[in-house]
Amino acid sequence: MSPTAADLWHRAHALIFDFDGVLADSEPVWRDTYNQALAPYGVSVPPEEYWEHWSSKGEGVRGHLRRHGLTGIDPEAVDREQQRRYAACVARGEILLVEGAARLLHLVCARAAARPVVIASNTACELIEQLLAQGGAPVPRIIGGEGLPHKPAPDIFLAALAELEVAAATALVIEDTEKGVRAARAAGVPVLLVRTPFNRRLAIDADHETDGLAALLEWAAQDAAHLTP
Repeated sequence: MSPTAADLWHRAHALIFDFDGVLADSEPVWRDTYNQALAPYGVSVPPEEYWEHWSSKGEGVRGHLRRHGLTGIDPEAVDREQQRRYAACVARGEILLVEGAARLLHLVCARAAARPVVIASNTACELIEQLLAQGGAPVPRIIGGEGLPHKPAPDIFLAALAELEVAAATALVIEDTEKGVRAARAAGVPVLLVRTPFNRRLAIDADHETDGLAALLEWAAQDAAHLTP
């Protein structure tokens, strides 16, 4: 019998969480700040196109320019401006954690000695740490996007496995994007997809999926109860 989503969770020796979309309600701000960075060029990315091609597939500025045949735009300059604007939003406290994310992190981090936890994200570590602190969540080990090829390349997850010192097949990745699923599979890690309002209509083929964090909170609470004397 094939393992259920709950089986994947309970059997995992380590948990590897994506951040944006799974733990942080940041995707709309990513889109807004990219549109602000693109506005001087007269370019705007509609929501559905952003969720699929930017957020989920990870095609970014270069993919957008290629799909629409746009020229005369420096993608590196756009990325730099977006990063500046996004960091300012973080500093102003404008980005919230997903409902239940802080509680989930408290539960899984309380068991981190038995089952280690890491966040593995394209986003810079410093920004992740700020958002977790602002949301009242514990800060586990973080593998950020600095200096590593971004998902769908497997490098961030491979670095997370090395940090955790576990075999790929015994860990579990929790993701919300196609690029994340592809990266996890390339790293050899089972992957659980979290469905959100932004990816609900996208065809993403993970090992299993859940609707939001409710099931993960339930499983994490069960794990914690098993350790209670």
